Amino acid sequence: MYGELIIGLNMLFNYVILSFANKVVNGNSTYGRLIFAAFVGAVPVTFFPTSIIAIVISFIGMTVLAFGRGFDQWKNSAVMVLIGAVVAGGLLTAFQYRIPMPSSKIYILIYVAVAYIALYYMKKKWLNVRTAHRMSELAAESTLSIWGEEIQISVFVDSGNSCTEPLSGAPVHFVSFGVLENYIPSDLKESLLLWDPLGSASLTNFPQAHLKGIRLVRLHTVQGQSWAVGIKFEEWKIEGGNALEQGYIVITKEDRRYPAGAGAILHVSAMETINEERGTVHAA
Repeated sequence: MYGELIIGLNMLFNYVILSFANKVVNGNSTYGRLIFAAFVGAVPVTFFPTSIIAIVISFIGMTVLAFGRGFDQWKNSAVMVLIGAVVAGGLLTAFQYRIPMPSSKIYILIYVAVAYIALYYMKKKWLNVRTAHRMSELAAESTLSIWGEEIQISVFVDSGNSCTEPLSGAPVHFVSFGVLENYIPSDLKESLLLWDPLGSASLTNFPQAHLKGIRLVRLHTVQGQSWAVGIKFEEWKIEGGNALEQGYIVITKEDRRYPAGAGAILHVSAMETINEERGTVHAA
């Protein structure tokens, strides 16, 4: 009975570390696979707790079973398992000397709980850093030329924005009203502020002078369908000089969800322009 208990506790500890590594490297291993790998890793060290060979076999066996789809995948995951084990082990060692436990079973269970909490917060921080890095890759500074003005705007490429102008198929980008407010011609601004997205699809209330560069754009969101006013821009350059494909902007007043402090959300097609620009800069 005692042996089964030790295997179970070691298995639980292994599962906590494997789960941490699986989340950090996007391993996509199933719970069943992680549990089985945790069990395999627990058996050798339970029967041979002081053997280096048993520890090495345990480590390789459970990481291959959990993540062994290929050498690179296994290597990255195994490194994270080691990091998780070192972090958890260091905290547990410090915990051991500060808080004595009367029962060894309670002691081990609290060890596991402390390891889980520590790795959970470490995983959150790690994922937050990775998310911020990915967002920075999709963010850039830009210069929008429209209405005879050159406007500096921080932009973000949204991979989910595939909106296009229906007649030409040109990409549609979304720009914050607050960023453009001081540049919009007064007569056009008045018409935009009076525009009802759920009303009739008519541009009769817009100034004649601007109609040539205006198109109706059909929007499909989780809230339903609506009409927006697409305004053709003259040119839009990303930092470094590459220009976006000619297209339209939709000006939005609800911009609280714009990520990374951006003033505009670009069409997914802009991703290629940003990657090309940064590739050119890096190559130089």
